[in-house]
Amino acid sequence: MTGRCLLCGKCCMQLIFEVPRLQNNRLLREYYKARGCTTKANLVIIPSRCPHLNKDNLCDIHNTKPILCKIDRGRSEKYYRPEGCGFQKTL
Repeated sequence: MTGRCLLCGKCCMQLIFEVPRLQNNRLLREYYKARGCTTKANLVIIPSRCPHLNKDNLCDIHNTKPILCKIDRGRSEKYYRPEGCGFQKTL
């Protein structure tokens, strides 16, 4: 995967979790959408800004941030990247 982080902060402005078989369940997708979430494949994307993201789109707790935040999403195919991310690949 090529690309670079644009420091846009978009990945820190949403929570993403996997819901097995969501892709094939219209009622469940409608449930999440009615609550302001986005669905892509088996993922639910909830708009939620991390309280540690500062006005410059940098992490205020960079040295002690959770392991999930430390994963290099740009190098892994399995992570969802927000539209406009410097790594380009989205589901």
